[in-house]
Amino acid sequence: MTGPHLHLLGGFDFAGVGAAVPVFSRKARAMVAYLALQSGHSQSREKLATLLWGVNSETQARMSLRQAVSSVRKAMHASGGRFMTDGDKIALHLDGLDFDVARFEALAASSAPEDLEQALLVYRGDLLDGFGLKAEPFEDWLRIERERLRAMAVAALDKLVAHYSATKDPASCVRAATRLLAMEPLREDIHRVLMRAYAAQGRINLALRQFEHCRDALQRELKLQPEPETRHLQEELRTRRMMPQATSRTAAPASSASPARAGERPAFENEPMRPPTHYVKSAGINIAYQVTGDGPIDLIYVPGWVSNLDLAWASPRLSHVLRRLGTFSRLIRMDKRGTGLSDRNVGLPTMEERIEDVRAVLDAVGSKRTVLFGSSEGGPMCMLFAATYPERTAALVLNGAYASGRWSRGYPWAKTSEQVEEDLAVVEREWGAAADMSNAAPSLMSDTFEREWFAAYLRNSASPADAIALWRWGTEIDVRDILPAIHVPTLIVQTAGDRWIKREEGRYLATHIEGARYIELAGRDHVMWGENSDRLVDEIQAFVTGALPAAPGERVLVSVLSVEIEGSDAGADPIERHAEDIRAELLVAEGRQIRRSASGFLAVFQRPTRSIQCAIAIRHRLRQSGLDVRAAVHTGECEERSDDFSGIAIDLSSRLLDHARPGEIIASRTVRDLVVGSGLTFEEHGEMEASGLPGVLAFFTVDGG
Repeated sequence: MTGPHLHLLGGFDFAGVGAAVPVFSRKARAMVAYLALQSGHSQSREKLATLLWGVNSETQARMSLRQAVSSVRKAMHASGGRFMTDGDKIALHLDGLDFDVARFEALAASSAPEDLEQALLVYRGDLLDGFGLKAEPFEDWLRIERERLRAMAVAALDKLVAHYSATKDPASCVRAATRLLAMEPLREDIHRVLMRAYAAQGRINLALRQFEHCRDALQRELKLQPEPETRHLQEELRTRRMMPQATSRTAAPASSASPARAGERPAFENEPMRPPTHYVKSAGINIAYQVTGDGPIDLIYVPGWVSNLDLAWASPRLSHVLRRLGTFSRLIRMDKRGTGLSDRNVGLPTMEERIEDVRAVLDAVGSKRTVLFGSSEGGPMCMLFAATYPERTAALVLNGAYASGRWSRGYPWAKTSEQVEEDLAVVEREWGAAADMSNAAPSLMSDTFEREWFAAYLRNSASPADAIALWRWGTEIDVRDILPAIHVPTLIVQTAGDRWIKREEGRYLATHIEGARYIELAGRDHVMWGENSDRLVDEIQAFVTGALPAAPGERVLVSVLSVEIEGSDAGADPIERHAEDIRAELLVAEGRQIRRSASGFLAVFQRPTRSIQCAIAIRHRLRQSGLDVRAAVHTGECEERSDDFSGIAIDLSSRLLDHARPGEIIASRTVRDLVVGSGLTFEEHGEMEASGLPGVLAFFTVDGG
C-alpha cells in the first residue's frame, strides 16, 4: 500500500502524502493506536494522560500529552486524517487514510470466501505486534484488543476451512488450515482437516506427518494423546499408503514423495535421476541450466549466493521441492555465472550481467513469458529483471528476499559492515566442514545427512575465495529505488523467524511493490527446503496457477543519459557535427536517442552500466576534438509512447546534468547501487530534492577512465 495509510496489524506503520515517514515516540504511537480504534469518538485528556503517562505527575503527564498531540497533528494534517481537539476532548478521524483494522473488521464480518481471503491478507499479524509500553492501563487495553482481533482472524480461517472442505478444494484447504494451526496449534479438529486435505492431494506421507505434529503438540502442551477419531484417521491413511492405488495419480509419483526423516540417508535407488545439463553463451560466458517438469507455466528459479545444479538433487528435501514445483510448471534452473556448473573465475558480476544471463537462458528454452522465483540474493535479481523486462515477466515470487544488503537509517534491518565481515570470517574458517545450519535452517541442525550434504553442495558451488567475494557482493546490492517500477503480479513469502532476512524486510518489499501479496510463515528456516517447504510450494502453486493478467502496458525501467557538449570549438550545432561518433557509441551500448538539441541529447538504455560506458566513450571521442562533455545518468520508470519517453526519470536525469561540471559524468545513487561489481568507482558529489521522491537523491561523480 503506497498511499496515505495507518496500519496497526503486524506492527505500527504510518505514511502520509508525499513526505518522509514521520518519526513518532513510542507513547505517541500508542496514543494514535488507541484513538484510531476509537475513531470518531472523543476521549478526555485526563483519560489519555492516565492511560499512557500514569506513573508521571499530573503536570508532567499533561505536558507529555501536549507534545505527543502536537507531533501527531502535524503529520495527520498532510495525510488525510483529522486530529480534532475540543477543550478537554481529543478525537482522531481517519476519513482520508487507509486504516487496516477497520478494513479487516469489515471484510472478516462477511461470509463470502473472497472477502475472508482479503481479510486475512490485511491481517499481517497481531495488533501492534512487537510493541509494548511500561504502562499497565495501556497494556491491559492492548491485550484485550489483540485477543479480539485475533479471534476474528481465527473465525475467518474457520469459515474458510469449512468452505474449502465442503467444495472439495484441498489446496486452498491446506493453505487455510495451515495458517489456522499456526495460530491455534492445539486444534485437533483442524489437524484432522489438514490430514484429509493432504490425503485428497495424494500426499499421504505429509498427512501422516501431520498426525505426528498433532500428537507431539498435544503431548508437549497438554500431556494428552490424540482423540480416537484422529488415531483412526491415522490408521486409515497408513493402510492407504500400503495400497498400490494410493500413489497412482495423474502427477508423477515423486511429487507426493516425502523427504527422508532427519538424519536418514535415502536408499540409492530412491535418489532422483539428475536431468541433463545444458549450456548457453551470455556475453561469452557459459551459463549452465536444467529443465524439468511438464506443467503449463514456465517458472525459472534463481537461487541465492551459490548453487550447483547437479548436487541439488542429492538432497532428499531439496529434490522433493524441485519435483513438486515441476508438477505444475516447466521448471527452469540455472547456476549463476561464477558458480556451480557455469563458468568459474569470471570476476565479480554486475546485476545487469546476471539478469542478461537469465534472459539468455529463457531465450535458449524458448520461454517468452516466465514466472520469476528468486530466493535470498536471487530475489533482487528477479526484481530488477521484472522491472526491466515486464513484457517477459508473467509474475514475480520472492522468498526470503531483501531490498538492501547493508544497514542504513532507511533500512535498519540489514547487517552493518562490521557484522558482514564477522560473518565472512566464520564462513572462511568453517568452509568444508559439516555445515552449521543454525542460521540457514535451524530445524535441520540435528539432520546429519543434510548438514554433510549442504557442506558438499557449497564446496562444489564455488571456491572459498569466490564464495566470500560473492557473499560480500550480495551485501552491496540495493534495489530499493526500483521497487515502485515493478508492475507484475508479485507474491512475497517470508518466514517470521528467519535469522538471515528479517520479516520487516519482507514487509518492506510488500509495502513498496505495487499490489504485492504478502504471506508470513511461522518458523525460522531461511532455505526453501526447510520446515515450510511444502507450505511454500502450496502458496506458489496457488498463486501462479491462478488467472494471470495479460502482458503489462508501456511503463518500463530504463537508464536515462543526458549529455551536453561545451567548449570554445563547439560551434553552433556540435551534436550534428559529431552525430556519427555519437551514433556509433550508442549502437555499441545498445542505447536509443530519444531527444536532441543543438548542443545535447537524451538517450535511454536497458542496462545502467552500458549508459555510463557510453557516456565515457563519447567523452573520450569528443575530447580529442577539444570539446568537453557533461553527462548525467539516472535509472527509473518511464512511460513509452511511440518513439518518445516521459516520466520522472527523464526529469531527474536532466536536473542532475545541471550539477555536472565540464568533463564530469554524474550518476544517481540508484545507478550506483545497480552497477555493483562493474569496476566503476563513485565519489560523493551532492544531494538534491525532487518532487515525487521521498527525501533527497544523492548523486556521485563517476570515475571510469
